[in-house]
Parts: sequence; structure tokens; C-alpha cells
Amino acid sequence: MADIKQENGRFYIGNSDQPDAEVTFTESDDIVIEHTMVIEDKQGAGIGKQLIDRVVDYAKKQEKQIVPVCTFAHEILSTDKKYDGVWEGPL
Repeated sequence: MADIKQENGRFYIGNSDQPDAEVTFTESDDIVIEHTMVIEDKQGAGIGKQLIDRVVDYAKKQEKQIVPVCTFAHEILSTDKKYDGVWEGPL
């Protein structure tokens, strides 16, 4: 598992200023996943899914629902039943 760090409104891997991967979100009544990015040479290793899983864990702790505006997040959340009940869909 990658070393995932948290800052306000994002989880990321690598350097804070130029991360290797990140997921950004806004938070109010829900957690809105806005964008997921993984640099090209790290794609295909499951890092994006690890970031989404971290947002899911965070949402559960906050007792909030996820609204996936990001198409990657929507695809991950909508294709695995383990995410049922934690996100609001469809997009």
C-alpha cells in the first residue's frame, strides 16, 4: 500500500507540491470527490483506487455520504458492491 497523506480537501502520494497521485474533495453535508489524478508512470498499479478507498474510510468516520463528481471515482464506487451505502449516485 502506498504512503497516503492527508491535507485539507485531499489525499495524496508523494510530494505535497507535486504529488504522484491525489484525490481532491470538498466537504459539507456530503463529501464531493472532484478529481483523481495519478502520474502516467504510476498508472495501472491501483493507486487511484487506494486513494478512493481512503476517502471512503474518511467518509465513514465522518458519517457522510460521498458524491462522486469525478468520473474515475464514480466508476470505482459504482462497480463494487462493497461501496453500497456510502455513496450517492448516479452521476
